[in-house]
Amino acid sequence: MDRGFLTELIRAAIESIRINKLRAFLTTLGIIIGVTTVIAVVSVIIGVQKKVTDTFSSIGADVIYIQKYPWVMGARRKWWEIRKRKDITFTEYNALKKYSTTIKYIAPEMHSRVSLKRGNKKVEAVEITGTTHILPKINQQYVETGRFLSEDDVRYRKNVCVIGTDVAENLFPEENPVGQYLKIAGNKFLVIGILEKKGNIFGQSMDNVAVIPYTTYQKIFGSRRSITIVALAENKDEAIEEIRWILRHVRKVPEGKPDDFSINTSDALIKQWNELTRSIFLVMIVVASVALIVGGIGIMNIMLVSVTERTREIGIRKAIGAKKKEILVQFLIEAVIVSLGGGIIGILLGFLLAKLSSIFANLPFAMPIWLVLLGFLFSSLVGVFFGFYPAKKAAELNPVEALRYE
Repeated sequence: MDRGFLTELIRAAIESIRINKLRAFLTTLGIIIGVTTVIAVVSVIIGVQKKVTDTFSSIGADVIYIQKYPWVMGARRKWWEIRKRKDITFTEYNALKKYSTTIKYIAPEMHSRVSLKRGNKKVEAVEITGTTHILPKINQQYVETGRFLSEDDVRYRKNVCVIGTDVAENLFPEENPVGQYLKIAGNKFLVIGILEKKGNIFGQSMDNVAVIPYTTYQKIFGSRRSITIVALAENKDEAIEEIRWILRHVRKVPEGKPDDFSINTSDALIKQWNELTRSIFLVMIVVASVALIVGGIGIMNIMLVSVTERTREIGIRKAIGAKKKEILVQFLIEAVIVSLGGGIIGILLGFLLAKLSSIFANLPFAMPIWLVLLGFLFSSLVGVFFGFYPAKKAAELNPVEALRYE
């Protein structure tokens, strides 16, 4: 089959589709829906995954959190069993500080949510963190204005605080908060600094916070509570093994028994998220596959109708020398063009939906070239697969009977 003849077959297929534009469009609706679903959902998932990975990484890729509870509950873990664990205390903190050789920086954290007041202004549910002057060296969050806590602030239990940008904007809308006073749980605190803005994570502000010396925190809120130990190490895996060994010894965990504490890192959150998106992706594949199959069946039905309508035309072509292969290719090209047209529309709609989602949901826009090629590939394969039977039926028509068909 020469190139010129193939071009002529393509032209004839396009002309046939042009004559029945509405029918061809309705035929491709399933393809359009399927490809649009694949393009839009995969693009949004990639964007969300990038956003989540960046957010979790901001927690600190090398930061280790030693806590009573795990961030991610395993299938074998039972909540009521974990609740029975002993609190993490300053005994564990001091042991790690004294005996660890792999930890570079270490700090305690104590947390509460309270209201902050200044005159008649009030900010609800502010996360109060009690810690030391070491924390910025671990989590890389520094002050934008003023200063962070000092060693003397912690030693002398001073009523000083460093506040997030949300607190600053709500309590001090038109003035510099540094050097001003506010009230935390009824206690007067001097604002010594404003933290750099961190933004939101899953709609939760990371800037509605205040940091105070942990010694001051204990003075106001009490010390009988579980703490979080935050550590930074150059070799995270090595440090985790050492931390586990020290804590099991300090907490007298018998050999063969599971840990009665949790060592959390951002890796666990990223892994959990990847597993979730994998499930979403599989559901999307099923939905898209159903739509593509429905679209393919539609193409096959319409092509069978087209074969019936053009039986006499097929008979004439065979009578003047057209071969089976040529008839087969002509109808197969027609099916692929219809399917590919739906795929192109689906790609464009998917691109548009993904772009709108990224704008309204404040997500990174992601449209990798492999995703566009995947849309073309899906639609082409559907056209070939579901168009083959009608094309074969057309190619195998008896020319004599076809010529007598009315």
